[in-house]
Order: sequence, then C-alpha cells, then structure tokens
Amino acid sequence: MNSPWKKSFAAALFLSAFPLIAQDAPPKAPAPPQVQQLAPGIFQVGTVKLDKNKQTLSFPGHFHITESLIEYLIVTTAGKLHESLLRTEVQPQHIQVAMLLLGAKPAPADQIQRLLNDPTLPIPGESAEIELRWKIGAKEHSARIEDLILDKKAKGPMPKGAFVFNGSRIFEGTFIAQRDGSIVSLITDADAQFNNPRPGRDDDENFTVAKDKVPPKDTLVEVLIRLVKPAAKPTAK
Repeated sequence: MNSPWKKSFAAALFLSAFPLIAQDAPPKAPAPPQVQQLAPGIFQVGTVKLDKNKQTLSFPGHFHITESLIEYLIVTTAGKLHESLLRTEVQPQHIQVAMLLLGAKPAPADQIQRLLNDPTLPIPGESAEIELRWKIGAKEHSARIEDLILDKKAKGPMPKGAFVFNGSRIFEGTFIAQRDGSIVSLITDADAQFNNPRPGRDDDENFTVAKDKVPPKDTLVEVLIRLVKPAAKPTAK
C-alpha cells in the first residue's frame, strides 16, 4: 500500500474533500501521508490506525490538563496546550485522510463560512463518538471523553453524545487544523476538525475537567474515534 500512486491518491483525497474559503490561489499540495494496509480493512495513515470494518480510527496521546477550565479536548503539541485535556503528536492531516477513507465528508464551504461568522449556529458535519483508553499500572481504564468533563450549563457531567466532524478548512493554501493544532474543540471553532454540538459551546468558561475521573498528567492514552452513520430509513413496501 506504499506505491507512489497510492500516496498521490491520499493527497488527492485530502485536498478534494476540503471546504475552500476565500482562496486567492490554488492550495499547495501537502506532503502525502504514508498509507499502509496492515490487514484486510485495517490501514495505517501516518501514525493513525483505521479500521474500516468497525468504522474507527485511533491514535496515541497524553493527558495534559487534569483540572481547571478547558476549551479543547484534543490538540497537537503545537496547539493550545494551556486549554486542552489531551495533547498528541499525531498530525491533523493524517486524521483527516483517515476520516475520509472511512467515508466521512467535511462540512461544505458555505456552511463553514456561516459558522465562522456566527459560532452559535448548529455545527455542520458528521457524527463521531470519542472514547479514551489508558492504563494505571496493570489496570486498564476506558471512558467516553465527555464523561471526563463537567458542564456548567448542564449543572453536572457533560451530556453523553457524539461530536461533529466538520473537517476544518484550507485557507490560502494552508490546512488550518494542521497550522493551529486544533483537533477536537469544546468551544465552537470552525477551524478545528471536530466540534462539540451541545449547548454552552459559546461560553469559554462553561467546561472544566472532572479531576476525580482523570489520571495524572502525562498518562499515555489511546484515542478511539468512531464514525456514527445515521440509521438507514426503512424502505417502503
């Protein structure tokens, strides 16, 4: 799965699905990620593993902020670390290609533009659930990512549910999620790849870490993202 044409396919797939906003020039092609087939339906995209059979992708990260207010759930080591639950060295463009290979579609350009102008609008995109897995000693732990967050508006734990893959955007030849390091945002950020659709996302003081539920800072964690396709409508008899 490492032949040049497959690398080119990954780059073309990456570029063709982006919402392009205010382009003054054609986007510069990013370095195509390595795409390897590990087993039937199992692929590695850079440092992201995807399972087409289970409609999941996974990658490593570390717990970063373990108490206090946060605005992001996952950022890169070049992102807004002072506002994020997790940090990762995984490249957002690799996550993007993996999501596209799973069949996810980023939000259209006009919808991203409207969200940029009015962050209170509904988040456009596709539903995705996020689970975390980590170990303390020999004991394995797992939790939905929202279970680790307190929501002031909800007056308790953050309501369970999916996040939205809106896919960020390319602006003036730059993939903004790659530039900013924003992967999953709690506060509406059209330039992040995933956003929180719940009420309270317009308030940067609404979300805090549930410190009694998270492990110590720097604990290694596996992030598992599952694409949630809407149920098929029954066909008329």
